[in-house]
Amino acid sequence: MDWLLFTYWLPAEPSRKRVFIWRQLKKLGALSMEGAGWLIPNAEPFATKIKDIYQSVEELEGIANLYSVTDFTEAQEKRAITRFQQERDREYAEIIKECHKMLRHIERERQHQEFNFEEVQELEGDLGKINRWLAEAKERDFWDVTAREEVEKLIREAEKGLAAFTQETFERMQNLESRNNDARADNSET
Repeated sequence: MDWLLFTYWLPAEPSRKRVFIWRQLKKLGALSMEGAGWLIPNAEPFATKIKDIYQSVEELEGIANLYSVTDFTEAQEKRAITRFQQERDREYAEIIKECHKMLRHIERERQHQEFNFEEVQELEGDLGKINRWLAEAKERDFWDVTAREEVEKLIREAEKGLAAFTQETFERMQNLESRNNDARADNSET
């Protein structure tokens, strides 16, 4: 496999420039090589995106270098791939925590009888955030880490739980409106 090694220098101040580039590299899924630079597979979409980061460094008055690395030993390549997989496993573990947190939230609202539109909106927002996070993680997951399957299963479970909660909320609110209309009709007759 071919790899790209990205190195850069930016002025110490303002630090927001360095933070911006660091965030872009992390978002891309690049692997920090202990101060020697950032490693990324020489494949799409990584190759195009790293060139965009290269351009950003230069626009921020820094210096960027991009090297093609083709002669890793088998052990070096295996170590790099393992580190990439560990990074994705950590990320998927965080998403799994968020999925479990959402499932507990749905159950708690059900137990407390909090069936209202605001709760539905909050839960929809939580699910949207989890789905966006998963989409970003998938973009960085060059080796299809197995934890991704567990995340996708939990998201489907959360979607089903939210759909059931939303349906129950709708039905309860419809029943409440119906009872209120009946009560108004009874009051107008007296």
